[in-house]
Amino acid sequence: MSWMRQVFFLFTVAVCAAAEAPSALPGNVIDLPTALRLAGANNLDVQIAREKLVEARAADDSARARFFPWVAPMVVVRRHENNIQAVDGTMLDANKNSLAAGLALNAQLDLGDIYYQKLVADQVVRSSEAALAGRQREMTYRAAAAYFDLARARAIVGAAEEASRVARQHAEQIAATVAAGLTFQGDAARVRAASERSDLAVSRLRAEQRFAAARLAELLHLDPASELAPADSTLSPLTLMTAGNDVGALISRALANRPEVDETTARLAAAHAAQRGTTIGPLIPSVGAQAIVGGLGGGPGSTSPGHGFESSDDYALGLSWRLGPGGIFDRYREREAMARERQVQLDLEKTKDAIRRQVVEEHVRLRSLTEQLELTRKTLEAADQTATLSRQRRETGVGAVLEDIVAEEELAQARRDYLATIADFNVAQYALQFAVGGEK
Repeated sequence: MSWMRQVFFLFTVAVCAAAEAPSALPGNVIDLPTALRLAGANNLDVQIAREKLVEARAADDSARARFFPWVAPMVVVRRHENNIQAVDGTMLDANKNSLAAGLALNAQLDLGDIYYQKLVADQVVRSSEAALAGRQREMTYRAAAAYFDLARARAIVGAAEEASRVARQHAEQIAATVAAGLTFQGDAARVRAASERSDLAVSRLRAEQRFAAARLAELLHLDPASELAPADSTLSPLTLMTAGNDVGALISRALANRPEVDETTARLAAAHAAQRGTTIGPLIPSVGAQAIVGGLGGGPGSTSPGHGFESSDDYALGLSWRLGPGGIFDRYREREAMARERQVQLDLEKTKDAIRRQVVEEHVRLRSLTEQLELTRKTLEAADQTATLSRQRRETGVGAVLEDIVAEEELAQARRDYLATIADFNVAQYALQFAVGGEK
């Protein structure tokens, strides 16, 4: 392409971009960085994932707290009347009362269960952290896609409005020539119909722009009644990823970086710890300990419960094992835990397969859109040149108005295709970056 044609093409794109004038209020304008930031903070799915992480950390702290004893303050008043049995079996008629007060320090440590439950809780926290990171990345990508959908809708509306304006000018001009008796009435009707079709297209495209704004507002947890408008006045191709990268290297990078793999790996570690808790945990004894420090008083008959109140301390320590259900030789629980671990192993393989597919799909899509972008650019250039020549023919009286209308419609369609391809290309950039686990 000569330098004159390059300048001509750039001028055409500039005219196309200048036609993209939004009707939204300045207060509703949003740019891409703001949309990405709000997606990582305001999105409800991200907030839910964040609260799940808080829950997992609280459960981890609770599992750790089970290693420590608990204190139970106590005050016990007892009263007995009539028969009671002595140690040697003799029945006695006795009335008595007593008062006991003190502190009981208790510890019941099922060491096997507590230890492996703590391991499981640690991995659940790790899994929740990875899930939060994955959800934030996903919402960032979806916000970028929604933003470019809105930018595309706005740009196409601008191109359609420009085409509608040109069609109205043609209709007004031919109406004047019909009134002067210089043009056939049927040609005027065809031009008027073309102008009305342009107006209809603008109305439909404005509705699509409003839908895109509402979808972006929902994603960012903003009021959908406030119509958002993209801050960028033009659509230009981004360069985040390149289609020339080796797909095998991209897959390896994705498997190393994607938080979904970390999340499922942590779930697998948790399932493995739970499975060992059913086989090794029951072999570890449970420890029971109690220390009661306080006083005891009382006496026979109507003696005051606090009579003779003096210190009274009791201590106990024991080890125990559990055989059968919930303990050693509980084969059913072992089989259940092993099945759960195998399920998570399969989930991990399924996640990796899905990541491989996503990388291949997005790599192919980006490569295809790279080619489409060049083709639509050339199509726009040719359509603009055709429309320019058609205008020149009409101005010199050589060309017909209908020929000019067809050229203008082709130019408007070429503009829409070019703008839509740019938006799809930019979305594909973020999609491939998301698939390989790149930065936000």
